[in-house]
Amino acid sequence: MIRLEEQEFADIVEYMLGHYGINLEKKKVLIECRMARELEKQGMTSFRGYLELLKKDRTGKIADEMINRLTTNYTYFFREVNHFQILKSEIFPDLFQKKQFGTVNIWCAGCSTGEECYTLTMTLREYTALTGQSASVRILATDISEDALRRAREGIYPIREIESIPLNLRQEYCHVTEDKKSFRIDDRLKENICFKRQNLMDPAAAEKYDLILCRNVMIYFDRASRRKLIKKLENCLTPGGYLLIGHAELLAKEETCLESVHPAVYMANGKERKNL
Repeated sequence: MIRLEEQEFADIVEYMLGHYGINLEKKKVLIECRMARELEKQGMTSFRGYLELLKKDRTGKIADEMINRLTTNYTYFFREVNHFQILKSEIFPDLFQKKQFGTVNIWCAGCSTGEECYTLTMTLREYTALTGQSASVRILATDISEDALRRAREGIYPIREIESIPLNLRQEYCHVTEDKKSFRIDDRLKENICFKRQNLMDPAAAEKYDLILCRNVMIYFDRASRRKLIKKLENCLTPGGYLLIGHAELLAKEETCLESVHPAVYMANGKERKNL
């Protein structure tokens, strides 16, 4: 396996941090292991040569491959399940009442391989079936990894993942393959989802969202990137909109103008943002 020289390691850390906000300064071995096959594919004998190739590439394909290999797409269905209970009991009723004659815009930021998006749509369909309430819903699901997005669009998962899905939803929306090794998400869950590649460090679009899920994304960011992302998420929320983050990412009062309404659940209350 090709080893990283100190300067090569520093250059990769700087590149990932500067372009994507991802901090790899303690991940030297991870970089060496995950990039070994990519260097071999490119016919490289050193990371220096690969970095030169990265700089010269104008197609973006080299950067995409590096992102696919160095980002961690670990997730599962109904992760941090209490969030989905809060969605059914509080957030959906509030948003559906506000948007009776409009569209509920939702953003799943850092959607990875799609488990969170499909958990959300299962929860949403369960809520509407139980309450009879309905509203137009549009979900934007974004990630930096094209490989993760491809898998999300396919909606096919190893059979072991089905165990975290409640039995009633499993029976309704999961189709086990003949060989029993995987299952496919029902197409109904994909109807309102648009999957799109996006770098969270890029400037925010003009679109506003009533609900943003950005869970277990900031754990990979350094402090400066975290601040930048928090500001972006605040600016993307509609008044009275909700932000859900991971339970390991709780925001301090001085970090945000959003109001904490539950652990890792925040609401835009119209207050001005504090300087960080």
